[in-house]
Amino acid sequence: MSKPSFQAYLHHGQHMVKGWLLAGAPEAIVLLSIKQREELCAGGVAEIGVHHGKLFILLYLLCQGNEAAVAVDLFSHQDLNVDGSGAGDLARFKQNLRRHADLSRLVIHEGDSTQLTSEDLMELGRGPFRLISIDGGHTAAITASDLATCEGALADGGIVILDDCFNGEWPGVIDGVHQYFSVPRAIVPFAIGANKTFFCHRPLAGRYAATLKELDASAAEQEFLGYSVLCFTYRPRTLAGWFGKVDAFRFFRRVYHDALSRV
Repeated sequence: MSKPSFQAYLHHGQHMVKGWLLAGAPEAIVLLSIKQREELCAGGVAEIGVHHGKLFILLYLLCQGNEAAVAVDLFSHQDLNVDGSGAGDLARFKQNLRRHADLSRLVIHEGDSTQLTSEDLMELGRGPFRLISIDGGHTAAITASDLATCEGALADGGIVILDDCFNGEWPGVIDGVHQYFSVPRAIVPFAIGANKTFFCHRPLAGRYAATLKELDASAAEQEFLGYSVLCFTYRPRTLAGWFGKVDAFRFFRRVYHDALSRV
């Protein structure tokens, strides 16, 4: 991963890619990725439903070494897009990826995600995954199917990131979540924020939740699916807020006020 490219995409590039990504989601994913490295969690990244690559490019830039990046989308098979949730464009997706990263680790699966097994997904990624985003079909059946596929393909310490779980426009997503978790699963929810719901294996849930506390010191824990989850709100720091942290600006402010007092 090239640090300059990563920083450029995080701060500027993401805004040039069509899609839906609320402020706080990139910051949360970056923090969790750093924590995964500390926990020695390895593996590729994947996303079901990449659209034009807005989030996928971020996941791609978080890869290191020989970690693969798998993009799963209907793309040209929009006749299978039963709920009309997005319309992936393969040519534009590749164009955006070339612009902000490269194609060296890219693996594309064009087709229906519900026809993929966990084993199929791991074969595409040459092993289990560290980060998997789910933003494909928004019906209950598709959501439950994608959760099953991703849970089975998750590395130890891996994280599943589900989009639109609490989006009132897509009630099928949370319906699918409740259907899937109607029986005990290996993964549990640990955080909710920025239109993302985060799941991982139970042993790391508390540590990952604590990591996201950095985004919102006042974040409260609530219960979801019978588990304690961190519900955070991300508030980007204002320009004044950033300057308030800089010693040089404090010096300038002091000089400026001293000058005014002499006028």
